[in-house]
Amino acid sequence: MILWGVIFIRSFKKVSICILFIALGFFRYWVYLPNIDENSIHYYRNEKSNVKVQGTIILDPDRRKSKVNYTVSVDKIFIDGLWENVKGRILASYPLYPEFDYMDCIEINGRLIEPPEFDGFSYKNYLSLSSVYSIMQRPYISRVRFARFSIKGFLFSFKNLFEFRLNQMFPEPSASFEAGLLTGSRKGIPDGLLQAFNITGLTHIIAISGYNISLVIVLISSLFKSASRKIKVPFIIIFIVVFTIFVGSSAAVVRASIMGIVSVMALWFGRQSQVVNALFISAFIMILWNPMTLLYDVGFQLSFLATLGLILMGNNIISWVKFLPERFGIKEAFAMTISAQIFALPIILVNFGRFSLISPVANILIVPLIPFAMFFGFASVVVSTFSFNLGFVFAMPAWLVLEVASEITKLLSKLPMASYEVPWFNYFYVSGYYILILFAYFVYPYFRTIFFRRRGLNMNRFPISNVKGVGDDS
Repeated sequence: MILWGVIFIRSFKKVSICILFIALGFFRYWVYLPNIDENSIHYYRNEKSNVKVQGTIILDPDRRKSKVNYTVSVDKIFIDGLWENVKGRILASYPLYPEFDYMDCIEINGRLIEPPEFDGFSYKNYLSLSSVYSIMQRPYISRVRFARFSIKGFLFSFKNLFEFRLNQMFPEPSASFEAGLLTGSRKGIPDGLLQAFNITGLTHIIAISGYNISLVIVLISSLFKSASRKIKVPFIIIFIVVFTIFVGSSAAVVRASIMGIVSVMALWFGRQSQVVNALFISAFIMILWNPMTLLYDVGFQLSFLATLGLILMGNNIISWVKFLPERFGIKEAFAMTISAQIFALPIILVNFGRFSLISPVANILIVPLIPFAMFFGFASVVVSTFSFNLGFVFAMPAWLVLEVASEITKLLSKLPMASYEVPWFNYFYVSGYYILILFAYFVYPYFRTIFFRRRGLNMNRFPISNVKGVGDDS
């Protein structure tokens, strides 16, 4: 009786804590929503006539093939012959030229409207991830003041210069492919190749994630190999932050960066990092900063769930596929793909309506090639600053690997039943799927232990292990 009382008290505490956090989550979401009044720029949208506003470009301009998207923090609006102070963010799409840069102060004249809703896609929810709730239709932009120097602006300029040099070293589409690997930029990748990546489940290779953060940690650790932890750890953290800003600070990068920083901080205090704790801490910080991330950021959802799948099931899957060869990372690539997809599959189905049947094979063939393309591509840019011709020598192996990877991806995407359409999958099935996953992972081991003990069997013959190594998203 006492035992049941203790179990009830502990369960009650856990449930109470969960309810408290859920309540705090709703409160944080309510506080985050914009207050639309006369002091908000969103109060003046959907007007019949154009409005004139002034503001500052606060994000790295999103340059596409035929236009540039500028995210602007508005501070003034022209009303009845006077400039009035307002606040809020808007999005303005403009032709490629003339160019405007990060932190330029600009004046925009156009019609302010609410972001539209498309069939199967909410543009309004997508823009809310950047706290943007209005867009400027048919804008005319003029520069009021050039940007002042800032470290963030310098990093964006360096990134643009880096991508420009890649375009000099590689022909298209290899240049855009390489930029996707090194900086996470997809703007120049042909639609056909992007579609092939989606069908074969290889989109993750052109999305900066935990793998790249791990490379940063390994690189800085190697450079400061003989230094003490008090010197090494701060430098690693600084470089992680710089790299995150450099590649654009997407949800997957921020999640991986926070996770990497938490892991490195564990080294500072001399404790072994618990990867699951690091993952949940990073997710908690991101959601606390922007609650819309949890609701509308599919990239964050996939990144979090794929990493969780790798952490919880990676070793189990590897132990189940011992028949696969370890050479060229075949076994690891297959196991990581399966363990990541087990957790991320419902989100993929409900958002994209497609399940890639060829993904495990595609990952086995392509993923081992990517580090070579990244190394030689980066080396070609660095070496080309001293000798342009020598840079081409390093670019050739990278170009060959990229061409092989592209052709294999296109070939696999054209195979019959490479992917299967699942238009009927909805959030009801998502809930049921994850309930089964939680039951299988947390409840099954207890029944399994009782089953083996009652029969006097050795459980070591049928191992089920939890992974406590460093995870990465797939």
